[in-house]
Amino acid sequence: MVPLLAILYTPIEGIAIVAVAGLVGSSMLLPEKLKNINWRETAPVSIGMSLSIPFGLTFLTATDPTLIRNGTGIFILAAGLLMLSGWTYNGVRNLFTSYIAGSLAGMVTGGFGIPRGPLIVIYYMSSYFATKIQRANVIITVGVGMSFLVRGLIISGSYSEHTIMRSIILAPTFIAGNICSKYLFRVAPLSWFLKVTNLILIAIRVIILIV
Repeated sequence: MVPLLAILYTPIEGIAIVAVAGLVGSSMLLPEKLKNINWRETAPVSIGMSLSIPFGLTFLTATDPTLIRNGTGIFILAAGLLMLSGWTYNGVRNLFTSYIAGSLAGMVTGGFGIPRGPLIVIYYMSSYFATKIQRANVIITVGVGMSFLVRGLIISGSYSEHTIMRSIILAPTFIAGNICSKYLFRVAPLSWFLKVTNLILIAIRVIILIV
């Protein structure tokens, strides 16, 4: 949603709106996922993300909006193609690599406002854990990241009255999407979910290039 909202409004306002929606969505899904979280992996990832997001925000608030808009779209397109290719991380997995993955994701989240951080999704999905654990790990990390992103945007003065109102108006649609996704996740094959999600990401980027 970030690239689309960045066209309708400004990149920072689009990011601010999606950050609130991402925080609300994660808060809704988190209670039932707590029992599935692998804290040994998510703790260093979350710490790395929370420490690096402020540095990304410094870049975000000081850079030309057009560069942010194009950078966001290009990154999403590249991430979509990478995930569609089926590539996975097969390297070492320990506290250090988890911290580095979180730090890189935090820089991207703070700098370009990509809430879920495709890097984190790829890192978690490359693990040997069951799908329900991978999903729980993503949800908790997104929640932590969005809380720090929203806090940083508030401190930087990015939330105007119009931005807050638009966030409130759009929040119900994200809530409805979360409810639908919970059902689809139970019935749709994982391979189908990945392909559809990545194709949507690529299609959004192509539309933005045309516009």
